Amino acid sequence: MEAYIQKAVNTGLKEICFLDHLIIAEPANKFSMTPGEVPFYFQAIQLLKNKYNGIINVKAGLEVDFHPEHTDLVRDIVGMYSFDVIGSSLHFLDGIDVVTHGSKWSRGENDTDYIYGLYLEKFDKMLDYDYYDLICHFDLLKKFGRRPLKTFDKEINEILSKIKKKNLSLELNTSGYNHPVNEAYPSMEIIKKCFKKGIFFTLGSDAHKPESVGQHYDKALPLLILAGYSHIATFEKRCFRRIPITDWNIIK
Repeated sequence: MEAYIQKAVNTGLKEICFLDHLIIAEPANKFSMTPGEVPFYFQAIQLLKNKYNGIINVKAGLEVDFHPEHTDLVRDIVGMYSFDVIGSSLHFLDGIDVVTHGSKWSRGENDTDYIYGLYLEKFDKMLDYDYYDLICHFDLLKKFGRRPLKTFDKEINEILSKIKKKNLSLELNTSGYNHPVNEAYPSMEIIKKCFKKGIFFTLGSDAHKPESVGQHYDKALPLLILAGYSHIATFEKRCFRRIPITDWNIIK
């Protein structure tokens, strides 16, 4: 974890928030902590926060994979610790893995329109819950370059309206530039829709290794500016605040 912080410092970032995965419905998932590991994770961040005080602001978060059967447990876990932000995401749709290289989805299997419809249906269901502050990688399904033939504009607009009503923010996830789709999550089209609705973005590099911290921010920030944004979102103790984009020296 310290290597991630050092990369953030070297990149010139003023803060870094760890948003490690908690995927309770997939207990053997290699990218996820178990619930029992969360206290050690949180304490490790507090030690690093103190060590780097005055150098960079180190924050603690979780990216929780949505599964309706586990929301009570998630609320309990989230409530035990003073996290700065909780993100919510979808990686598995009724057991279908839509994110992992080598999965059936990545190999072109499953009906594309059906999966997109299912994803948006689950996304809408996720918005019935309130244990999180942030939506992660909104249009992740495009990761492997798969696009639906059907138009889902109506469903997306309804979901974005719900996101605004709940005062949630979205993550502008830059890891997509490393994937076959070769663009950020979400797309520029969705970013523009969000600006019109008054939905704010925070930046996420989805860094699964230290060298990826801050990756492609030089591509992502201009997207926000082009859409009309002058500020991005940040969080502290689950409270939202805005930061002027000009404060980020990566684009100076």
